[in-house]
Amino acid sequence: MTEVELTLVDARAQVKTALEGIESDIAFSVRQSCPREVAEGVVVTYGEYDNRSTDCPVVDEIVYQVDIWAFDRETAAALAALVNRAMLSIGLKRTYMGPDMVENSTYERKTLRFGRRVDKRNMRLVD
Repeated sequence: MTEVELTLVDARAQVKTALEGIESDIAFSVRQSCPREVAEGVVVTYGEYDNRSTDCPVVDEIVYQVDIWAFDRETAAALAALVNRAMLSIGLKRTYMGPDMVENSTYERKTLRFGRRVDKRNMRLVD
């Protein structure tokens, strides 16, 4: 195996930067862990959902999950649209948007996943 084939793709820093760059009138924080109490406010969480090899040894497939934790559906929906734009702006494609869910009777949760294939020789996104 070559060094390129052994390389792991990790775009968490780019995802975090894109989410932190969202401009909105809605105050929210970005992090990797879900809120544990209401005092934490509106939270956008992100994490690597999948990272796998493909049939081509120099191409991997990555998927990142973003969850929006808000107190009402309107806020969750508004942030979902902004998250979608931010993730598309870094070249990822939306692969999933889950149903509106109520978590622990406090937070509305909206889940989105974004992914793409990556050519590890030059770290470029490919279809």
